Amino acid sequence: MASINSFLRENVVALSEKKVSVAPNIHQGKLYAAVKAFAFSGDPESVIAIYDSTMLGSGKDGLLFTGERVIYRPSFADPTEILFSNIAAVECKETATGKKGDKIVRTVEVLLKDGDNISIKDVIDCDYNHLAKLLLSCAVDFSEHKEERQLIPVEEMSDALKVAYVKTIVNMAFADDGVIDDKELAEILLLMTKLKLSPESRFELRTYLSSTGTQNSVENLLKTIDEESPEGQLQAVRISLAKDLVNTHFCTKEASLEGFDFFTDNRHLLNISDGELELIMMAIETDHKMLKSEYSDDYLKVSMKSMSAKAAAVGTPLAAVYLTGSVAGLSASGITSGLAALGMGGLLGLSSMATGIGVVVLIGVGAYTGVRKLTGADELARARRRELMLNEVIKQTQSTISILVQDINFVVEKLNGVMTATDRQEAQIRKLMGLMQQLTSAGNILTSKADSVQNSVMRTKCARVLNVARLHSLTREAAKAPLYEFILSFYEEQLTASEKGDEKNAQMVLRQDCNTEDVERLAKAFEVVGYFDTGKIAKGAAVNAAMKGKDKLAGLFS
Repeated sequence: MASINSFLRENVVALSEKKVSVAPNIHQGKLYAAVKAFAFSGDPESVIAIYDSTMLGSGKDGLLFTGERVIYRPSFADPTEILFSNIAAVECKETATGKKGDKIVRTVEVLLKDGDNISIKDVIDCDYNHLAKLLLSCAVDFSEHKEERQLIPVEEMSDALKVAYVKTIVNMAFADDGVIDDKELAEILLLMTKLKLSPESRFELRTYLSSTGTQNSVENLLKTIDEESPEGQLQAVRISLAKDLVNTHFCTKEASLEGFDFFTDNRHLLNISDGELELIMMAIETDHKMLKSEYSDDYLKVSMKSMSAKAAAVGTPLAAVYLTGSVAGLSASGITSGLAALGMGGLLGLSSMATGIGVVVLIGVGAYTGVRKLTGADELARARRRELMLNEVIKQTQSTISILVQDINFVVEKLNGVMTATDRQEAQIRKLMGLMQQLTSAGNILTSKADSVQNSVMRTKCARVLNVARLHSLTREAAKAPLYEFILSFYEEQLTASEKGDEKNAQMVLRQDCNTEDVERLAKAFEVVGYFDTGKIAKGAAVNAAMKGKDKLAGLFS
């Protein structure tokens, strides 16, 4: 029989159509409100479900389930904890009340082994018969009552699972042409970095990457993944793997599933439905847009909410497509923190991973909320979010390059050993030299990718659409006047359609052909003139207004 955690996840929803939230699809705000109201002292991520008996959906009254206990909290009363291991009997009762006995009050009576009796009542819209059966089954059908985290990222799973996970993607890379090219290797190495593999596992995968024609079967690899997946997370891991397979194909071949024979041939083994595949495609598209400045926060919020609705429709936790992080290079904690900066921190149900960068994001963005609308500095708040997420991508890429250098040194040592041992090892020497050349080529790609991301980071410190009037007001001083033309030289005029679409407006937009060094100089220029300095912006706006007023006044008397 499945564990009590899986049993509850599958059966607690039958208590009510609308009142039950099951992990990992419990909104972070409701989860923490319930944990506090129910006085639950355990790990919030071990909460399996919340039965919200409130009218407004606050989650502060009702029932809270974990693998060890259920906590009952009626309105305006203290919570009562019931350990499953302490339940002796459970009975659903119906009692006639009222002067004519025409009102029926339903309760669930829980008799504890110590003789106490707890009456559960006034739980709005609850199926009391099912609740009684559920509690009794938890008490008598399971010998072990254990609390466990309901969803964890792949990086925290066993190395055996992670190795099989990466090997499956290596098989895919070999499948089309029998070799792993530079782009494929770069993507695989980035994934290996995000998964935080042990040195022993990296050694095993190094060997596997160079073992043409001797790959493990996909069936055996998926069997290992199935056996090593945490209880209740098997399908989530499969969806995550499918996403990484599809993204690696898109990044190295073409952004289409047509001709992706490896996925087509093995999709039945992954057990990916059409709805889940649509969710994967939506996630990949959104991931790549998340770090681009032309997509607003509002657009990303709409995209994430659409994905959340799609995930709910297909019965899949949205977090399943982010168990290895974002395909754009963010780790699981990075993507969670990025969503926190958008005010959607609880969307994935991976709240414990939102540390470090997430706090910085919220502080950095929040510091400007008071004046950004007034001064037009809203662009800076958006840029801060992107900058911190891009820095996370850079960190991941740099870590991959560092590990890649270790891999190259490892191959060089092996090569030297073979060359000094005997002259009859030509085949092995050629194999090792080929592997070293492959690693070096992948390193060049990763270096190029790091430069591209660094360019994007520096662009967050520059205005994508230049406010020429603001720039002019900030460079009126003689010492700063030369910076006006310097900054302007990085922009080009573009016509953009108005919201109504009936006319086009001319805007000065940052050129796409600026190299990283030039963008760094431009960012420094913006800093010097105080383009994003809220105080200077307000002062410049006031000066502009005063100058316009002066000109109008002069016009009246001319």
